[in-house]
Amino acid sequence: MPSPFPPTSSHPGQGSIHLTLLPPSTPAFSTLTYTYPLKLLPSRPHRLPAPGPPRPPGPDASHSPASVPLLFLLTYGGGLVAGDRIDLSVRLDPGTRLTLTTQGSTKIFKPSTGPPPTTRQDLGVRVSSHAALWIAPDPVQPFAGSLYAQKQIFHVESGGSVGFVDWVNEGRKARGESWAFEGWRGRNEIWEIYGEGLQKKRMLVRDAVVLDGKGIQGRMDAMGVFGTVLLRGPLFRALADFFVEEFQALPRIGGRDWASTNDAVQELTAKEEWRKKRLLREKEDGVLWTACHVRGCTVVKFAAKEVEGAKQWLGSMLREEGSVGQEFGDGGLMFVR
Repeated sequence: MPSPFPPTSSHPGQGSIHLTLLPPSTPAFSTLTYTYPLKLLPSRPHRLPAPGPPRPPGPDASHSPASVPLLFLLTYGGGLVAGDRIDLSVRLDPGTRLTLTTQGSTKIFKPSTGPPPTTRQDLGVRVSSHAALWIAPDPVQPFAGSLYAQKQIFHVESGGSVGFVDWVNEGRKARGESWAFEGWRGRNEIWEIYGEGLQKKRMLVRDAVVLDGKGIQGRMDAMGVFGTVLLRGPLFRALADFFVEEFQALPRIGGRDWASTNDAVQELTAKEEWRKKRLLREKEDGVLWTACHVRGCTVVKFAAKEVEGAKQWLGSMLREEGSVGQEFGDGGLMFVR
């Protein structure tokens, strides 16, 4: 018997998000679709603690959003089966903001038999002028024997902002796994959209990570998690500068070591006291990190012995600087609690 329903054009793992701003300042999803094994779960929008900055006059001028939607990216069973593919597209209209996060680590399962097929996640993003996207998931957790690849491409118009955390851990440490997957590959690109009619584009940053499972454990120097933070746009400018300034303030040869406990007692400012405690915690957790500005973007690389240590460090940095909580509400810091 023929189906009474029209044929579908969707494919497994496809999703689409389109966020618009309704008058006067209410964000709403004009499109929110997904197919198995992907699931998109919107939560209660997080109200901003204060109104955003005024918009400059022009065709894109609009009210600042009164709240920021929080959207969870989920997979059935908490992970992806070998060979699964996620293909998600995101579009933010002018004046909107969105936080994307997860409810836990995304597990990458290995096949029951045979060589592992590649599990893939692809993300395509378009951020309009005066819009902002913050992607803050828990780390990807590839199981032993799995093979994973992801690609995240961001097209950002002038005045738009994008920031995201992309990190991976060593696997199921409780089961003795330590970087025992077959391979993990990630590629992040940020493109600037410009020109009349926004028809031109140029690449600002391409960040590629290739972790070959063969012999990688011996090259990770006992680190259990590795990650990247990428920031672009006016809404993340203060956070970007904060990371670079804190990196420049790290102890150097011949410089002041704030983590030293043998120096004479002296009066410290609140920020110096916070920095001293943070550096001590970094030593305990084995946190290593670096930061730099690249073509209008800021790239932060970090690693730690344990996921919890990396989470403590990243949460401390974000809370001390404060703009993520200010601009995206409490949902923007949910992943580091």
